[in-house]
Amino acid sequence: MKTNATREARMLRNARLEKGYTQQEVATKAGIQIKAYQRLEYGERDIRNASMRIGLSVCTVLGIDPVALVLGNKKQRQRSASD
Repeated sequence: MKTNATREARMLRNARLEKGYTQQEVATKAGIQIKAYQRLEYGERDIRNASMRIGLSVCTVLGIDPVALVLGNKKQRQRSASD
Protein backbone atom coordinates (compact mmCIF):
# COMPACT_ATOMS: atom_id res chain seq x y z
CA MET A 1 0.00 0.00 0.00
CA LYS A 2 1.17 3.51 -0.77
CA THR A 3 2.11 5.58 2.25
CA ASN A 4 2.19 9.34 2.79
CA ALA A 5 4.11 9.02 6.05
CA THR A 6 3.22 12.18 7.91
CA ARG A 7 4.60 12.76 11.39
CA GLU A 8 1.25 11.71 12.84
CA ALA A 9 1.09 8.55 10.72
CA ARG A 10 4.62 7.60 11.79
CA MET A 11 3.70 8.16 15.44
CA LEU A 12 0.71 5.83 15.10
CA ARG A 13 2.74 3.12 13.38
CA ASN A 14 5.66 3.36 15.82
CA ALA A 15 3.34 3.20 18.85
CA ARG A 16 1.50 0.20 17.38
CA LEU A 17 4.73 -1.66 16.70
CA GLU A 18 6.08 -0.86 20.18
CA LYS A 19 2.94 -2.39 21.71
CA GLY A 20 3.21 -5.40 19.41
CA TYR A 21 -0.29 -4.89 17.99
CA THR A 22 -1.48 -5.65 14.50
CA GLN A 23 -3.50 -3.04 12.66
CA GLN A 24 -6.56 -5.25 13.17
CA GLU A 25 -6.00 -5.34 16.94
CA VAL A 26 -5.76 -1.55 17.14
CA ALA A 27 -8.89 -1.13 15.03
CA THR A 28 -10.85 -3.64 17.11
CA LYS A 29 -9.75 -2.15 20.43
CA ALA A 30 -10.57 1.36 19.16
CA GLY A 31 -13.96 0.25 17.85
CA ILE A 32 -13.32 1.24 14.25
CA GLN A 33 -12.99 -0.58 10.93
CA ILE A 34 -9.51 -1.77 10.00
CA LYS A 35 -9.63 0.24 6.76
CA ALA A 36 -10.29 3.43 8.76
CA TYR A 37 -7.24 2.72 10.94
CA GLN A 38 -5.07 1.86 7.93
CA ARG A 39 -5.96 5.16 6.29
CA LEU A 40 -4.75 6.99 9.40
CA GLU A 41 -1.55 4.99 9.70
CA TYR A 42 -0.73 5.26 5.98
CA GLY A 43 -1.33 9.01 6.02
CA GLU A 44 -4.26 8.75 3.60
CA ARG A 45 -6.46 10.44 6.20
CA ASP A 46 -5.16 13.03 8.63
CA ILE A 47 -6.01 12.09 12.21
CA ARG A 48 -6.47 15.80 12.92
CA ASN A 49 -9.53 15.63 10.66
CA ALA A 50 -10.94 12.45 12.20
CA SER A 51 -13.80 12.60 14.67
CA MET A 52 -12.86 13.21 18.27
CA ARG A 53 -14.14 9.74 19.18
CA ILE A 54 -11.89 8.03 16.63
CA GLY A 55 -8.85 10.13 17.47
CA LEU A 56 -9.18 9.67 21.22
CA SER A 57 -9.97 5.96 20.89
CA VAL A 58 -6.87 5.31 18.78
CA CYS A 59 -4.69 7.40 21.11
CA THR A 60 -6.02 5.52 24.15
CA VAL A 61 -5.33 2.12 22.60
CA LEU A 62 -1.82 3.12 21.58
CA GLY A 63 -1.01 5.11 24.73
CA ILE A 64 -0.36 8.31 22.78
CA ASP A 65 -0.98 11.78 24.21
CA PRO A 66 -3.57 13.21 21.78
CA VAL A 67 -2.25 16.76 22.24
CA ALA A 68 1.28 15.65 21.36
CA LEU A 69 -0.06 13.77 18.34
CA VAL A 70 -2.00 16.72 16.98
CA LEU A 71 0.26 19.62 17.95
CA GLY A 72 3.65 17.89 18.13
CA ASN A 73 6.57 20.32 18.28
CA LYS A 74 4.20 23.25 17.89
CA LYS A 75 3.09 22.66 21.48
CA GLN A 76 6.67 22.75 22.71
CA ARG A 77 7.45 25.92 20.73
CA GLN A 78 4.43 27.69 22.19
CA ARG A 79 5.50 26.69 25.69
CA SER A 80 9.01 28.06 25.08
CA ALA A 81 7.67 31.31 23.66
CA SER A 82 5.50 31.93 26.73
CA ASP A 83 8.38 31.38 29.20
